[in-house]
Amino acid sequence: MGATALADPTYTIIDLGTSPTNGVDSSGNGTITGSNGLTYTFNPVQNYLPAQWSNTTQGVPIVYPAPTNWVEATSPIYPYSNLAYSYSNLIAMNNQGLAAGINQWGIAGYQYSGEAFLTQQQANGSWGTPIPLWSGIASGSTMVWPYVGIAGISPNGQVLGYGSIIEQGVYGAAIKYLYDSKTQSLTNLTSLINSMNWSDAPTGTLQLDNQGRILTQALQSNLLLIPQGVSADPIPVPEPESWAVFATLIGGLIAHKRLRSRTRSWT
Repeated sequence: MGATALADPTYTIIDLGTSPTNGVDSSGNGTITGSNGLTYTFNPVQNYLPAQWSNTTQGVPIVYPAPTNWVEATSPIYPYSNLAYSYSNLIAMNNQGLAAGINQWGIAGYQYSGEAFLTQQQANGSWGTPIPLWSGIASGSTMVWPYVGIAGISPNGQVLGYGSIIEQGVYGAAIKYLYDSKTQSLTNLTSLINSMNWSDAPTGTLQLDNQGRILTQALQSNLLLIPQGVSADPIPVPEPESWAVFATLIGGLIAHKRLRSRTRSWT
């Protein structure tokens, strides 16, 4: 079982069009500009996971043990217990030592499962008991892409990622999730906008910012989800044209003054 699903939070949803562009304002804050020319603050979360914990399974906790008791694994005809596995990788960590990862487990060649989880780094450098978040198909499957992943974790403990629903033992389309470690709530982001067609592929745009804003991809557009309590107003952007004209005029006057000075010295 993953995290408990509670009521979805309220978001202001802004359609950014098909080709939003990233930038930085005069204060150094990240921005995102939609096809309509309006610009919004968007500071993507940073990953503080130490290099020693990247691309390793050693010392990383697992959520589920290897399924050696699976029916086929215990069969005298098909003794697949030696193919049972379970291992975890950490994907991202915030500046509070809270890390998110993926536990992959199953029977090689027959069953591939994955679980997104959270774990807190302890004072001695080890990891605490993992908290399961959502499920999906692990990367060992024959799918074009894995159906479980982590997109980022914010300073206040929000985790953004994707998994897949399971109906009657069959994995369905990818679902985008947001888990809040403070409220211990799991939000199905895909269900927030019933009138929009979401992209099933989790490989599209999916980013979280420091204040809980989410940049995600629908089937024919990109959306900016702004949580309640965070300003949804576009930010003013200075007109670069006026500064460019001013700089050109000043440069021309300086060049003209130098030319006149040289002409006088020659005469």
